[in-house]
Amino acid sequence: MRTLLGIVALVSVIAAMGLEVSAQGGRGIVWHRVCDIEPGQNVAAAALAREFMNLGNEGASSGPGIAFQSITAPFNQIHFLVFQPDLATWQRQSDANLANPEFQALLQKGQGVIDGDSCDDGLYRAVP
Repeated sequence: MRTLLGIVALVSVIAAMGLEVSAQGGRGIVWHRVCDIEPGQNVAAAALAREFMNLGNEGASSGPGIAFQSITAPFNQIHFLVFQPDLATWQRQSDANLANPEFQALLQKGQGVIDGDSCDDGLYRAVP
């Protein structure tokens, strides 16, 4: 499954930080992104997240992903999680998403809905 919105951000973060992505064996990878929702765009952000998840589910070649909002606080944020078997798979999926016109269209649609400058990304190893 592809969680498309955040993959572009991760590629950007890795490029900006000059990190090299290399395959790791054993434990899976968890990618997490949290972004602020523009004021008054909560419903549109939830719908956009569903569109990204649906696009990711079409012919998914990676691990499962989810989008969610906190039930406690803050309520003006949306979270994305994707599970990958390794960093090499994550990189291949990122590259494929960047070349996907449907993905690019959803990114454009997200402008004015999600504050891209507020997004915070993390890449973690799953605990076995």
